[in-house]
Amino acid sequence: MNVVIVSDQESAGGAAQATCRITESIAYKNGNGWFFHPTERIVLLADGGFASLGRPVHSLWQDESEIARQLYRLPRKLLPSMFPHPQTAEFAAARLRKKLAALQPGIINIHNLHAAAPWGWGPQLVEVCLEFAPVVWALHDMWSFTGRCAYSYDCEKFITGCDASCPTPHEDPKLAPEKIRAAWEERRTIYARHRDDLVIVTPSRWLSAQARRGLFAGHRIDVIPYGIYDPLNPFLRLPREDARQQLGINPSGPVLLLAAFDLTERRKGADILPKLWQHIEQRPLTILTMGRGDIKIDDSLIEVHPLGYIDDNAKKSLAYSAADVLVHPAPVDNFPNTILEALACGTPTVAMPVGGVPEIVRPGVSGWLADAATPEALGRAVDRALHDLSLGKDLRESCRTLAEKEYSLELQGRRYFELFKDLQKRR
Repeated sequence: MNVVIVSDQESAGGAAQATCRITESIAYKNGNGWFFHPTERIVLLADGGFASLGRPVHSLWQDESEIARQLYRLPRKLLPSMFPHPQTAEFAAARLRKKLAALQPGIINIHNLHAAAPWGWGPQLVEVCLEFAPVVWALHDMWSFTGRCAYSYDCEKFITGCDASCPTPHEDPKLAPEKIRAAWEERRTIYARHRDDLVIVTPSRWLSAQARRGLFAGHRIDVIPYGIYDPLNPFLRLPREDARQQLGINPSGPVLLLAAFDLTERRKGADILPKLWQHIEQRPLTILTMGRGDIKIDDSLIEVHPLGYIDDNAKKSLAYSAADVLVHPAPVDNFPNTILEALACGTPTVAMPVGGVPEIVRPGVSGWLADAATPEALGRAVDRALHDLSLGKDLRESCRTLAEKEYSLELQGRRYFELFKDLQKRR
């Protein structure tokens, strides 16, 4: 069975990393000989960050430009200025149709599209894919069933109809207010035509519920959590003191880790962090940061140790293993890769009770949840976690066990494999 993976980005960002792991998991082989693999990946522009299991990654922008690949590794907000003549929706559809005709897929697995929206990518590509094979759309956020936003925060207009009153039209993914209603209506029209042959997958029960409340009501929606644990290429649970020594830190107090692709993004807690420290009583503290952007803390008893952006799993393992806890301050989120990666390294998480986070962060097993999505509540949860740890409450073993049992690449791949087989039989 040939599977083609279609996504906006190859490896940059959380959704792209999750897509890479899904691709790997479909190719997973266990001791019983279960084996399956996709044929190709199609992206807007190949950045070289994923080898696609030795197979080529096809670009719908330009296939042989090393300069373009390097540009594409820059922050996403800079991309539209790099290419002054964005493609149209018709051009993107025509290129995708030509590529799929050559590949002859048995199943098409779509992932995020919206980072490529300035180049004509959008929901119309779903209909192009449906011309060739059954389609499974793996959602990583809410964009597919809103007028433009990846997360709606407290807004629920996506249920009745997004429009020009959108409260966040200038946040990525941006869209002019006067175009938002038309974008929502386009989605509604396309999905209504394909209730029987467009299947949705979400990693969290929360995102599944949101999709059912919105434009995917009436569609088949399967929940397949992300896989992270892989005994062949694992995130490592390293001795904490060894990890700290390798990172060059010698803290006098607890170590908290902040990890995100972009630490300055509001959705990742950039507005929460400046207020958080005044609500944590524990001093001294060492803050490790992993990701793009700087964190400034005006407190002489809090030391910030920036690690920068890291895309190597071995180096990530050092950061997770060095921390007493991962602090995840996101006010909205789906099923964060960083929490799963921390789990695999045996590191518990302190987070707010938002989105799919409570499905992973389980009190007494994998971390601590704040009782509200506020800086004050998160600060109290951090202090509670550090107090529990000081009394010898060690969750490292239960975190690792949870990753192995529920979030393995093998389990994720088998679930996708069974879904693909079922769709081919129905086709």
